Amino acid sequence: MNSINHPWAISDKYRHKYGTIWSDMDFKVNKKLTNHMFKMDPMNAMVGTLEICGKSIPLKYKHLISYNNIVAELTKSVYFEKDVSKHDKFAIPVGAHDFYLKKHEIGKLNETLRDSLSCIVKGYQIGLYL
Repeated sequence: MNSINHPWAISDKYRHKYGTIWSDMDFKVNKKLTNHMFKMDPMNAMVGTLEICGKSIPLKYKHLISYNNIVAELTKSVYFEKDVSKHDKFAIPVGAHDFYLKKHEIGKLNETLRDSLSCIVKGYQIGLYL
């Protein structure tokens, strides 16, 4: 359960079709995450690392929730905006970085953050972090 997107399993066909940013995007769950961390201070628990555009951004649980909400709103606005080409890039703030992503890359980032949040919560509920 360490990797959310499993980028090593993406075929060359999809890597060429969607690009390296899309295919290499991943969230790696912290292997040292424990139930004790969630009991004592859940919002400040270091839950994992977001890997995007060749950068690794360590995230606490509160940051993951925040970025998930921000990217979800930006995804809605990008997908419902008229006159958007598939080659247009949009600025997405994550941490101290601004990433310029295409429409499909923003969608993948949204899915990655949402799935990461869901996996971490479910992992805690079933006791994987013992």
